[in-house]
Amino acid sequence: MVGKGLESLIPKKDQNTGKSTEPAKEFVFWIEIDKIKPNPYQPRKEFNDQELNSLADSIKKYGLLQPIIVTKIERKTSSGGMMAEYQIIAGERRWRASRRAGLKQIPVIIKERSNQEKLEIALIENIQRKNLNVVDKAEAFERLRKEFSLLDKEIAEMVGMSREAVSNAFRILSLSDEIKDAIKAEKISEGHARALLGSKDEKERRKLFLELLENNYSVRETEKRAKGNPIAIDKIIINKEFLEKKLEELFSFDKVKLEKKKDKIQLVIDFETEEDIKKWMKKIIHKD
Repeated sequence: MVGKGLESLIPKKDQNTGKSTEPAKEFVFWIEIDKIKPNPYQPRKEFNDQELNSLADSIKKYGLLQPIIVTKIERKTSSGGMMAEYQIIAGERRWRASRRAGLKQIPVIIKERSNQEKLEIALIENIQRKNLNVVDKAEAFERLRKEFSLLDKEIAEMVGMSREAVSNAFRILSLSDEIKDAIKAEKISEGHARALLGSKDEKERRKLFLELLENNYSVRETEKRAKGNPIAIDKIIINKEFLEKKLEELFSFDKVKLEKKKDKIQLVIDFETEEDIKKWMKKIIHKD
């Protein structure tokens, strides 16, 4: 059910007594670590090595203090028998660190969950830690939308975000793989990514992206450059896109561009056919 998230894993408590209102159904089991598999619905694709090593050192010293949440999966063996495996619902980071720490068994709580709930819980767990990059987050939202036919509003309610924030995350997916990889590698921030979306031309966007990497632009500077390069005329600074729009209105044509070459500024009007040129000339001649 949409909206349960991690709350469905935590027993509700009576407001007056503080005691659980649900019967104790959960038991902690010690399972061989090799029988536990990652969650295929895990939205998080990258795990920080330094953080995993630090957690592994802590686990070596104190053990794994908090059980991970898994679901049981039975598979047929080559001999026709059945073999039990366990798929992680929440706690993949702790499982990875436990493997690095050399643990043979770890404590788990076994839950039955649908595929949608597995994705939902893994997504919420990472968002609550605020360590899931916006690309992985958007891709997880996309899976919820496509595989489970959820609306943006439903996704927003499920993860505790505004509908606008979810829609903005989807916009990130329109960026090139090169830019999305830079976000994942933390070479640029989410703010930089949103600023790059302001550049509608793909070539100009990539050019600005490379300049951003080279010059370490701030988000504000990136936003300015994405909106259009300013043009100086007699020491008056005019936004390029604004000027182009005004020229389009003046000339009654929708493909006017300004190009700066060395010390000169060229006015370029694109025509697809000769007929377009004739129509445009008639508009100019008979404008008054």
